[in-house]
Amino acid sequence: MGIQDRFADCRTAQEGDGSVTVTIPRPLAEEWEIEQGDQIPFFAEEGTDVAEIRRPKKDL
Repeated sequence: MGIQDRFADCRTAQEGDGSVTVTIPRPLAEEWEIEQGDQIPFFAEEGTDVAEIRRPKKDL
């Protein structure tokens, strides 16, 4: 189904095995066709409180 109109959501971080995990909402995963093993790029700059997530690039 994917994203309908504008999308906003919140997730709770989970700790375990020396890492922190945050899930991706299903509508976003469907819209971007995210599959197990895809690498999801995150971007952030020191001193800011904003991060950016981008659609993973698929090998053709």
